[in-house]
Amino acid sequence: MNYLHAILDALVGFVRRNPILVAVIVILAITTPAVLHGLATLILYIILGMVVFAIVLLVALRWRIYKVQQQVRNQFNQQQQGFNPFTQQQQHRQQPRQDEGEVTVRKTTAAPEKRIAEDVGDYVEFEETKE
Repeated sequence: MNYLHAILDALVGFVRRNPILVAVIVILAITTPAVLHGLATLILYIILGMVVFAIVLLVALRWRIYKVQQQVRNQFNQQQQGFNPFTQQQQHRQQPRQDEGEVTVRKTTAAPEKRIAEDVGDYVEFEETKE
């Protein structure tokens, strides 16, 4: 019963806010019902299109949220696989573990060549004096 009362209150409020529009609709209904039928059909299709668009948007949004949750869950699982709860530290899988005291020497490339030619600039001799 409350729903019917709420619907009637909404309709009365609409008539009070838009008296000219309601008068035009009533005149169309009396004089040319075919035009009113076409207008009502158009309004119904617009409302139906908006409802379908809202449903598609909600489904797409839920799907996107689900995909983001999956990505976050996968990243969390990957991080947890390298985590040791007893040491509370992240273990790196890329570097093999070395025994204590073992030294590894890696040869790096030679010193890079100078980019500035030897004849550029002046050499200034100086003498250090103590005061």
